[in-house]
Amino acid sequence: MHFFYRRAIIYYSVILHCNLFKGRIIIARDFQQTHDNLLGCAKKHFLKFGFERSSIREICKDAHVTNGAFYNHFEDKEALFGALVEPVLRSVSELYADSVMQHFVLIKSEDLPHLWELSAKTIERMIEYIYEHLDIFRLLLKCSEGTKYADFRDTVVQAETRETKKFFRELKKSGVPIREPADEEWYILVYAYYSAVAEIVMHDYSKRAALRYARTLAAFFATGWKSVLGI
Repeated sequence: MHFFYRRAIIYYSVILHCNLFKGRIIIARDFQQTHDNLLGCAKKHFLKFGFERSSIREICKDAHVTNGAFYNHFEDKEALFGALVEPVLRSVSELYADSVMQHFVLIKSEDLPHLWELSAKTIERMIEYIYEHLDIFRLLLKCSEGTKYADFRDTVVQAETRETKKFFRELKKSGVPIREPADEEWYILVYAYYSAVAEIVMHDYSKRAALRYARTLAAFFATGWKSVLGI
């Protein structure tokens, strides 16, 4: 009798634990679905109204989520915006670091004739990535006013200016005669380049057209850099 009693207890304990486990899975799945739904609705609102004019209340209404439930997922509206753009920004940082490394390898290998070819390939690679995440880049460039990401373009330009100056100074050390612009000129030239790239993103060009314009930019700026630097 005790044997069957113990078996029954074990049996129902196993069922109880299985049900609890399934319950946790369902809760986790529902949490993730709500999270993803909020992100999707937020992206739509931010693209349409911009960050400042978008409201948590309207985003929650569109996502069929209560305002209280929203705060189980995000601290505030800027955290929601950040959740959309941060993964792409991390990938951009990795792509940029890889590009910088490739350019510096050219100095060590003395394979300078391929410098401008590499720059052209870099901008094409950039456009390819941008068009894979076009909505996110439009959020950053057009809809981020009021967030810490509003100076995204300036941040990119400042980083690129530092690396560009460093690269050409290393090139000069390697024996290549270079005429260095003033600090303000470096910034203006790099800003002009990235503003031109941003214009491609801001308009509804097809990817094919964007890549064609990127090649035109690469050719234009390569000639310009050669003239300015006296290479």
